[in-house]
Amino acid sequence: MAAAHSVGPRSRGSGPNPMVTQERRERIERVVSGRLRGLTAVCENFANPHNAAAILRTCEALGVLNVYIIEELVPFEPSRAITQGAEKWLFVKRFRRAELAFSDLKAKGYRIYAAMPGKGAVPVEELPVEDPLALVFGNEKEGVSEKALGFCDGTFKVPMWGFVESFNVSVAAAISLYVSARRRRALLGAEGDLSPEERQTLREQYIELSR
Repeated sequence: MAAAHSVGPRSRGSGPNPMVTQERRERIERVVSGRLRGLTAVCENFANPHNAAAILRTCEALGVLNVYIIEELVPFEPSRAITQGAEKWLFVKRFRRAELAFSDLKAKGYRIYAAMPGKGAVPVEELPVEDPLALVFGNEKEGVSEKALGFCDGTFKVPMWGFVESFNVSVAAAISLYVSARRRRALLGAEGDLSPEERQTLREQYIELSR
């Protein structure tokens, strides 16, 4: 079995298809223009199908295009009732070995930060969004593994003011990705960061999926 594979927006195949309406094309254009490659979510050994589904839905809604899945210990099996098809608009890259996922991210110039509150963790509002940024979220019980931490440039936290000591992982991911996406867009002065060539390729894929 392959150590890694990628799933992204795919064609429905050849054959007669209904036309894509102008309204739908305009919606696709807005979505494509807001897609971010410079912000990526990494999910390590998610065991709960609801959490797995929630992070995919969050990424799609926020315009985060790439999601890296590490499933060394447990398979990543999101609840389809919760994703509501969000995954088909994403590039979901699945890895059986963590080192392959992180090697791929580093080769693409990402800085990698793990969600791990504690000494030395920077507030999520201070993450370096000027560079391509990957945020790592760990298993619901164990958190980010020591192995994964060894590949990270640092750790971050979502500041809290209550009695509870941590967020559910899907909530932490939603907050962190929202804050980081908003900051990156503000820094860029644009809704998305795809090149014209990337936008055209994605536009064509989304149109085909919409037939």
